[in-house]
This record gives sequence, structure tokens and C-alpha cells, in this order.
Amino acid sequence: MNSVAPVSVPVCPPLQRVTLSNGQLSFRARGDGEAVIFLHGLLGSSKSWAFQFAHVSRNYRVIAWDAPGFGQSALVPASIDAYVEALRGFLAGIGETRISLIGHSMGGAVAACFAARFPELVSRLILSCSHAGYGDPETAPLPSKFESRMREFHAFGPVAYGANRARDLLPDCVPACVFDHAAEVASEVNPEGLRRATRMLQRADNRPLLPKLRMPILILTGEMDEDVRPDLKADLLRRTPMARHVEMQGVGHAPYFEAPDTYSGLIESFLSEGQHQ
Repeated sequence: MNSVAPVSVPVCPPLQRVTLSNGQLSFRARGDGEAVIFLHGLLGSSKSWAFQFAHVSRNYRVIAWDAPGFGQSALVPASIDAYVEALRGFLAGIGETRISLIGHSMGGAVAACFAARFPELVSRLILSCSHAGYGDPETAPLPSKFESRMREFHAFGPVAYGANRARDLLPDCVPACVFDHAAEVASEVNPEGLRRATRMLQRADNRPLLPKLRMPILILTGEMDEDVRPDLKADLLRRTPMARHVEMQGVGHAPYFEAPDTYSGLIESFLSEGQHQ
């Protein structure tokens, strides 16, 4: 299912900002028509969607936020409720009242929770390499992986940190231009924003909400994804029995980088089918 290797990474649209109750939230947008909102993962930002801006914006208005504490977006408390409220405020701020919503990994947890709480705002939902949240208790310590990565960030600096995260995220065969872009995105992380997002995802538990989702849902998983535990993947699929599931062969946790044409094509196909339901 891998696409032809890209020769360059498309240029992302310029950063924009909208003012919410807790401060600014940054985002990027391109295209006209029905709004499709993209929510990135822990190693991402609005720049993660470079290929989707180029591809999907031919038929839709593609809007990608910087989650609270990422890009130029203000911090919010480390709870999924705060991230969902930030998304609601963001949509109101940019004047969107009915959207298709795409969430990758951490963004998928936020997207599913938002769709369950505000179904009137979400026409279609795509969950990409995601899960229902870890459901850890409030007293649980931060994951050791996070603590290790933050020590690395402060010891070696953001550039080395970004390169190491790109190595973790991408296979060796990925084109150099994609690796460099992924490394740049990861290097721009705000450590406090990452800490709060990690804590939010650690505490999040969408399991009671998932069976309540009634809009068309597409779940995309990667055959080689080692970031989403098999039990979490299986649980997400079990709790959304009406969802369509596509397992992307030969890709890991970053299909938007690894096989961008295939990934974007799956998204567009699902969105197009939804228009005629």
C-alpha cells in the first residue's frame, strides 16, 4: 500500500491565529468547500499535514490546528475536557458549525471525545493510528518514556531531540526530505505542552463514549505500528463496531508521512462517500 516516494515535502500554508478564552490558538488552512479539521499527535503540529494540505485541499477546506501547548497555541490544563473545549472554541472562532474531523494518535482521542459530546458538529469522523486513551488514575506518574525524552531534550537540545524522534517514528526507507521535515516538526515542541498533552492522554478514557458515536466513522491503522498497543487497537475496534476499518499495509505510526498519497486517498474516498449517504 506504500505510495511512490515523494521527492519533496509540500510547503504548508502560513500560520494563522484565533483568540480563545484562554489565549491564542494557531492553525493553518488551505482550500475551499466543506471544512475538514485535522488534529495531530504528540510528535506533531499543524505542519505534520503538509501532504494532506496539498492533496485534500483540492476538494475541501483543510484546517489543521496546533493543539494547546503546540505551535503558537496557549496551554490548557492536562485534561481531555480542556482540549475538547479548546476545539469547540476554535471551531466557533473560525466560524465552522459542521465539520469532518480527523484525529491522529493523541488527536484521535480528542476527536472521538469531541464527536461524542458534540455530535451535531461532526458529520464524519476518522481515527488514525489512535486509541481510547490509557485510562490511568490521577495518581499515576508520568510515563518513563516521557521523562527520558525530556532529559534528552534538555541535555542535547531540540535539533538532536527532533532527529531522534523522527528516527523513532519513521522507517529507514523514508525519503530524506520527509525525515528532515518530521525532525523539524518534533524539534519545535514546547516541553510543557508535551508534558500536559502526555498527561491528558494518560488520563483520558473514551471507552464509555465510543459506543455512542453514530456518525460515519473510518478507523485507519498501520500494519507496522508499534506505538499503539495491540490491545488498545483491538479495544477501539470492538467499541466502534459500525466503523469501517482499513489496515494500511507496510506502514507504521505515521502514514501521513510514510504513504501520503495512499493515506490522503483513503481520507478523500471516505469523505466523498459520506456526501452521498
